[in-house]
Amino acid sequence: MSTEKASPISIVSARRRSWLFTPATRPERFEKASAVGADVLIVDLEDSVSLAQKYAARENVRAFLAMETPRNTRPLLAIRVNNSFTSLGFEDLNALAECVSKPDFILLPKIESPEQVIAAHSLLSKYGKVPELVPIIESATGLRKALNIAMASPSVTALMFGAGDFASDVRAQPDSLALQLARCHVAMACATASIKAIDAPCFALHDADLLRFDLNFAGKNGFQGKAAIHPSHIDAINTYFTPSKERIDWAKRVIEASERGAGVVDGRMVDEAIAREAREALSAL
Repeated sequence: MSTEKASPISIVSARRRSWLFTPATRPERFEKASAVGADVLIVDLEDSVSLAQKYAARENVRAFLAMETPRNTRPLLAIRVNNSFTSLGFEDLNALAECVSKPDFILLPKIESPEQVIAAHSLLSKYGKVPELVPIIESATGLRKALNIAMASPSVTALMFGAGDFASDVRAQPDSLALQLARCHVAMACATASIKAIDAPCFALHDADLLRFDLNFAGKNGFQGKAAIHPSHIDAINTYFTPSKERIDWAKRVIEASERGAGVVDGRMVDEAIAREAREALSAL
């Protein structure tokens, strides 16, 4: 297996705050992600597509990837394939691998072992450059192996938490402590592997208070972005994960102090951990 760090074909922005799911059966919606300001458009071949529509959805993805769309006019593109250990998922990966133009990310659902990630990377690498891989942790088994999954391939640049399937797997309610602990575990695995942690969508589409709670919990516990299933959540997600003017000023002062070799900023001794926090804050600009 290649150990070369994957690099997506097109990088419009380093921002990966908001990830908007759109069914692959609705190609008329693909371009609308730019209008609502999503950083990443996720074209979904999995849960939002019925079995009878799987082939047509895959063909929509092929056609979209073949379009001569200027890269600076759209968000980054992710494709969520079906479970890669099923025939549908295998066919999805083969179809994407054969496309001349690749998505920036491939989301791998139902991941429960590093071997699943390695197999996906190996298949894709036969056709050239591998897009960035984002395994989705959505079961108790997957959570137990989250760190190994995060470090399974150099192409893995983030983990996403799948709250709905995880809650069902562990028989938990949406507001349970079990889901909060699982989120923290995913974020810690990502921190250890030096990759990004992306939170699950907030499924309460018209509850602004719950969305704010979700964002606060995610941000305070190590997540750098959040998925959404409705465009109305994108602005709140982007706003939350964009550093404030005060945060940017703090980060710049920390970097300056770090470059001098030592120092104290706002009462905190500047060491490598603080400098890394500052660099991460500036990378979100």
